[in-house]
Amino acid sequence: MNRFSKATLVFFFFVSFYQNLWSQEDPLFRYHLTHEMSAEEKVQMQNLTRAFVETPAPVGIVRSVAEWEPMESVLIAYDGAFGIPVSMIREMAEDCKIKVIVANASEETTVRNFFTSNSVNLTQCSFLYQNPNSWWTRDYSPWYIAVNDAEVALIDFPYNRPRPNDDNVPVIMAPALNVDLYGMNISHTGGNFMCDGYAMAASTDLVWEENTSQTQTNIRTKMLNYMGVQTYHVTADPLDDYIKHVDCWGKYLDVDKILIAQVPVSDYRYADFEAVATYFSQQNCSWGYPYQVIRIQEANANQNVETPYTNSLILNDKVFVPQTGNALDAAAITTYQQAMPGYEIIGVTSSGWYDTDALHCRTHGIADREMLYIKHYPLFGTYSNQSSFTINTKVTSYGGSPIAAGFPKLVYKQNNGTWTEVVMNLVPSTTQDYTAEIPGLAGSNEVKYYITAQNNNQRNESHPQMGSFDPHIFNYTNTLGIDATDLQDNIQIYPNPNVGSFVLKTTFENGVYHILNVSGQLISEGELKGYQHTLSFPNLTKGVYLIKVVCDGAVYTEKLLIE
Repeated sequence: MNRFSKATLVFFFFVSFYQNLWSQEDPLFRYHLTHEMSAEEKVQMQNLTRAFVETPAPVGIVRSVAEWEPMESVLIAYDGAFGIPVSMIREMAEDCKIKVIVANASEETTVRNFFTSNSVNLTQCSFLYQNPNSWWTRDYSPWYIAVNDAEVALIDFPYNRPRPNDDNVPVIMAPALNVDLYGMNISHTGGNFMCDGYAMAASTDLVWEENTSQTQTNIRTKMLNYMGVQTYHVTADPLDDYIKHVDCWGKYLDVDKILIAQVPVSDYRYADFEAVATYFSQQNCSWGYPYQVIRIQEANANQNVETPYTNSLILNDKVFVPQTGNALDAAAITTYQQAMPGYEIIGVTSSGWYDTDALHCRTHGIADREMLYIKHYPLFGTYSNQSSFTINTKVTSYGGSPIAAGFPKLVYKQNNGTWTEVVMNLVPSTTQDYTAEIPGLAGSNEVKYYITAQNNNQRNESHPQMGSFDPHIFNYTNTLGIDATDLQDNIQIYPNPNVGSFVLKTTFENGVYHILNVSGQLISEGELKGYQHTLSFPNLTKGVYLIKVVCDGAVYTEKLLIE
């Protein structure tokens, strides 16, 4: 693969265009910007004709990388200052690399001297030359995707500010990281995008407002093709502010957890915040069950107190939470500790935080190009007793390093007993799919479990991220009546997700199956004879389907996930 083909093409196009457009740029331009567009910038934005190069979408399976996935470094910018305290930079550099955008070699020397005098580990630091217009790296730097669960690539988009040097950062980052760059022509900003690492993402309706030349259907299609986003939650902005960024009031903490700010009843925006919290509470996460909506208390708009607690940074096993020295700070830290057990929660105090602009806006993790990725759809809820429960997973080493001997492992315990480790078995005729069984017990039982993996490059990963601190949980009992929960236990699909070929196991010998899409349209049907059936549907497009199996008048339903 020619990794530089797309990046090089876009790079020279952008450099030529912006050198001509901004050759008369005010030398102090970079030091006088705010997060909001100035009056002059609004005029520039209206008159700006973007020379954006939209490339073809990635070929194959695409997924957006979530913030809590492994990060090899974190991007910050120096434009005469950093926008974040040096104590935070020092803390991040303890176990993560720092990539700093600076104007030139002279400015790199300035930053190096500053880091040395403040005990920042310079061996963890590298520099990217691009005279930054601002320090809001979250907003203008590239988004990270994984293509075919094999390699990391970058997504560029037209930045929703007339700030050409910032807008050009994705173009120079691609060759610096030696990865492919794809251009998606949707005007956007990183502060208004969050994803779950599977197939869901969220933004405010700013994305509609800034792309009026495209239909909403067209935008959703591009988000699917370039970002792998199958479900795109686009909501109103409850904050009622100038910037309409989702990270000013909400944040994915995990696939099934979402943090939503809460304001006092006396706040005129109270109903708007409750409406967006209610909306997400009624949605299923990518794992197939409702989101756990976690609320974090923020100040009344009339108090003139900055409480930007959702504007935090998840960086590997640490969470950096903005603090301003007000009475709500301690409760915010407690909320994160309870919602994210196992993470180190670190308060970062500064007088420079705003409700619309804090540390999440001024930092951006860079996805680990050699990450170890575990994909798993957990068991959840209550099941009827059975002899065993099958746990399926896919484990991929992006850097190509082999999975270490004795991994992956399924680690579980029942009814608060001791943890039991089981080496998972590679599914025949696959290279990344593994399976293991949790034995069933009599009576009513609770199971906690997680999956852990390691490769020969010493990458370690767990699913969920914090392993035993925050495991998956399900229950099973022999006291259930014959209801939908009970019926689903009579059929099993593995591997699931799959590419159209899978095994369907049933607890009965004969029946009829129907495959339907999410709109209820019949895709295929056939007879079942025996207890185990190998089925193949190579023409199924990626997405979510339902399998309904009918036996003796009873209907058994299970979700089928096609990658």
